[in-house]
Amino acid sequence: MSETVSGGAAVAESTEVAELTSVLASLDRHLQRDWTDIPPAQLHAELVALEQAQRRIRATQARVMAAARATGTAREMGFINDRQMLTGGLRLAPGEARGRLDDAGIADSARMRASASGAVSAGQLRVIGKALDALPDECDGEVRDRLEQQLLDAAEKSTTRQLQDHAHRLLDTLDPGRTERGAAERARRRTVTCGGQGLDLMATASMTMDPQLAALMREVHARWGQPGRLWPDPDAPDTRSDGQRMHDAMVHALQLALSADARRTGAPAAIVVRIDLDQLTTLAGCGQSDGGIRIPVPQALSMARGNHWFLALCDQEMDLKLYRSRRTASRYQRLALFAAYGGCTHPDCDQDARHCEAHHSAAPWSAGGLTNIDQLALASGDCHAMIHATGWRTIPDRTAPQGVRWIPPTGTPRAAAPPPAKAGQKPLAPLDAPILPFALLRDLEHGIHARSGAAADGAGAKAA
Repeated sequence: MSETVSGGAAVAESTEVAELTSVLASLDRHLQRDWTDIPPAQLHAELVALEQAQRRIRATQARVMAAARATGTAREMGFINDRQMLTGGLRLAPGEARGRLDDAGIADSARMRASASGAVSAGQLRVIGKALDALPDECDGEVRDRLEQQLLDAAEKSTTRQLQDHAHRLLDTLDPGRTERGAAERARRRTVTCGGQGLDLMATASMTMDPQLAALMREVHARWGQPGRLWPDPDAPDTRSDGQRMHDAMVHALQLALSADARRTGAPAAIVVRIDLDQLTTLAGCGQSDGGIRIPVPQALSMARGNHWFLALCDQEMDLKLYRSRRTASRYQRLALFAAYGGCTHPDCDQDARHCEAHHSAAPWSAGGLTNIDQLALASGDCHAMIHATGWRTIPDRTAPQGVRWIPPTGTPRAAAPPPAKAGQKPLAPLDAPILPFALLRDLEHGIHARSGAAADGAGAKAA
């Protein structure tokens, strides 16, 4: 009996692979077609068919992703979690990975079944999802299902904008007091998110403001966002757009807030920027903040004006080897790790230093590991936990990418095909170089001249 079941499973698997192979072969043929002399009616028909295919692919992709989450496929294949399987394994952007996981959560819903039939577009799915999220928590499943079905019925004959207007009307009927939501509901919905930087170093932000923040934003605009305010040349006309003036006003307001007395705000602001000596001397390129933001060197120096510097190129030495005197890394060890690594050392992880932990890379603390700088590395919370949960190991290796070798657990596909090396500069060598905290920029110049003078004196002595 077991042989029959096994054989049946093999046949089913072979059939599924054959289906996918046939689909991919059809796509290959479609990609090779020449569309230059095709009549407009046929081009329109092709676009309709491609849109239908895209909607159906999204639905079946959601079902496969849901099955992968239910069976723990990511861990079985040697990844940290589902998100890392998508971002590291499939090289998806974080936003794309989040969308795939969200789709998996509604794989069996009416709206995803509508997508499988080709009835609703991606934009209409977003409108329906936001409408359902706008319902108060006390609404039961029956109310949500009814609203979902009403919007699906309307979607077949509505544009995205028309569907959104219809959703507003339905929500007003179902929840008449939604525009007068209480303080608890407003607090639950408030959010501010900042996306990652693009190749042009710019980042985008999204805000859902409660009335207090909305009022404060209006006040910031009124005080510092008007024409002429914060404009460096009073004799030249202010050529900034309203959005540009608001950007500069927010920068000014945040600088004022972060420079306030630490005794009143609870803690002083500390933005750490990683810049090497070549960048300091040429004022070219970008430094990297401990929050993962790339900042042009001149702008980073402007931000640091009036603040203290932390340099890894001075003549005095700090003790960065604490042995067994403490389990957690000291502040100066964390600064040295950030200077050396920049972020998580796992090849698949792109987490910034601010969200990383100091990991005992040679031997765990519980096994007698030392809190010494040459036995520490940066690891994100997920990667750090993965070491204990899945069998990954780390070994300090200054010749390896990121200065640490991550060894996959045996018995997984990744053990036979380890993750490729992470792109980027190698860590400082040696990592336990002399470090002096809070050195001013003039100390760097003094140190360079002192070393140059000492080298010249040494050469003269040898010649004599």
